Amino acid sequence: MQAVTGYSLVRRCISHLILLCGVVIMLAPVVLIVLSSTHTTQTLQQQGLQWVWGDQALQNYSRVLAFEAGFFDQVTPLAMLQNSLIVALGVATLTTLFSLLTAYAIVFFEMPLAKWVFWLVLMTLLFPLESRFITTFQITALLGLINTHVGIILPVLAAALGTFFFRQYFLTLPKYLIEAAILDGAGPWKFLVDIILPLSFSRAGAIFVIAFMIGWNQYLWPLMISTDDSLYTLVRGIRLIGQESGPGMALVVITILPPFVLLLVFQRWFYGALSSRV
Repeated sequence: MQAVTGYSLVRRCISHLILLCGVVIMLAPVVLIVLSSTHTTQTLQQQGLQWVWGDQALQNYSRVLAFEAGFFDQVTPLAMLQNSLIVALGVATLTTLFSLLTAYAIVFFEMPLAKWVFWLVLMTLLFPLESRFITTFQITALLGLINTHVGIILPVLAAALGTFFFRQYFLTLPKYLIEAAILDGAGPWKFLVDIILPLSFSRAGAIFVIAFMIGWNQYLWPLMISTDDSLYTLVRGIRLIGQESGPGMALVVITILPPFVLLLVFQRWFYGALSSRV
């Protein structure tokens, strides 16, 4: 018994050590950015990123908040934050909605090619947006969506991960839910609103967070599709203010905060969905 207890203790210690190493590896870059944002640009350029707290935090963050760029000084932190929120919230909301409706149709509607449709949707994971920039740009230009928020948002909505996530969950739902809905005379819309949506809140929250981060961290596509200064996002603004400067590091910290806050708000739903709890 003591040998078994000792073996279990060793396994637990090893597991915690592995988790601790993972936490350190993931948090170290964030801590490095936060600490570097408190140093001068000259220090960062001469000595590299810093692991100690500096004395220029107030000056760097003040310069970021007062930053203006562009032909008409339209590139400001507030304007970039607004554009980032519009894009990220648009991508997150529409991706969650379309993924849920697509999975709902594939699972609960009798379609002869439902499985083939699902696998075609899933195959889009093999083709990232960067691999279809040229054709996507041509279609966006034909639709007249250059230099618009819609043009930035729409191409990112084709995310098969959400559809796969919802489909796998819908397949685990008991069949008596469908039978009860049919006996009550509920149609497809009522079944979706009264039964499927309440059961899918945690999954929808997880997909919303993931899609928000995808939309928030976009760089190449907004850079390609928009030339208007009024459409700059925070991620694009880092290049303007200087990637190796103190204010640039401060802007990176500000850019990280909204997704972090969103993750804290949705953490119960997010981790609940990942652990397969309703």
